[in-house]
Amino acid sequence: MRYLLMIALTLVLSSLVVFILSEAAPGDSSSFVLAEDASDAAREAYMAGTGQGDAFVSGYISFLLSFIRGDWGRSATGFDIRSAILHSASVTAGISLLSVILSLLISVPLSIIGARRGGVADRLLSAFSLTLMALPSFLVGMLLVMLLAMRFHVFPVAGLMRGASGYVRSLFLPSLTLALLHSSLYLRVFRRALSDGIESQYSLFALSLGMRRRSLALRSAFRPALPLLSSLVAQSMASAFGGVAVIETVFALPGIGSLMVSAALSRDPRLAGTIMMLLSFAVAVVYFLLDGLLPLIDPRVRRGE
Repeated sequence: MRYLLMIALTLVLSSLVVFILSEAAPGDSSSFVLAEDASDAAREAYMAGTGQGDAFVSGYISFLLSFIRGDWGRSATGFDIRSAILHSASVTAGISLLSVILSLLISVPLSIIGARRGGVADRLLSAFSLTLMALPSFLVGMLLVMLLAMRFHVFPVAGLMRGASGYVRSLFLPSLTLALLHSSLYLRVFRRALSDGIESQYSLFALSLGMRRRSLALRSAFRPALPLLSSLVAQSMASAFGGVAVIETVFALPGIGSLMVSAALSRDPRLAGTIMMLLSFAVAVVYFLLDGLLPLIDPRVRRGE
């Protein structure tokens, strides 16, 4: 019950921030929809029809009640908000899930290989992760486009292709871009957790008996580091839900991030508020699932330690 109240409070506060920023921004959506020579009467009729002419408090309450009822209405530019969000959410969710899968496929094997501190693999992986952390996401995306799309023609340069295979191919490069950026953090944190597990007294005793270091990492050090990895995955999912606008812009994908940018540019508080509410809800659900998963993989959480 307490967690549900926190989710509700998060949704209200996030939507309130969006509405406040929309009110503080200069101009309104009428300048993007109506002609430049539109009369004041036409502008007032447009603002009244879209609900933007209401007072802030009454407009916000009306939006909040409509969102709870599931009646999200139409955007300032005339399209149905529900349909647009459902179409965009499938793209963003696909990028987020695929990026997490690729991040694990990249970082977990490399972390096990470089778990020994001071070794050659450890130094190479440290340099690799620092390099990835220093690169901006749009630059990584453009490099992948030039290498895998324009040079080798393996994946599409931009846009969303039709069909299941086209959908996966279109999302692979943006997902790989996010995965490489997330892997830089996974490698640093997860590899250190594995190293600490290997250097524990139990692990040193096992090494003295002849157990190989990689076998020890898999059997004894991996499970204690698993809760930390789960937390990193949850953070990556949360950041991917809300931070894919740059990636979707680079690859010209019609996702939630692109839709949010469009809502901000067109001064559309209803569309922006609805997107923000849904993103906040998605992030809250991810952390809720993490709280339910941690006791299953970490006995210390069940014991309250």
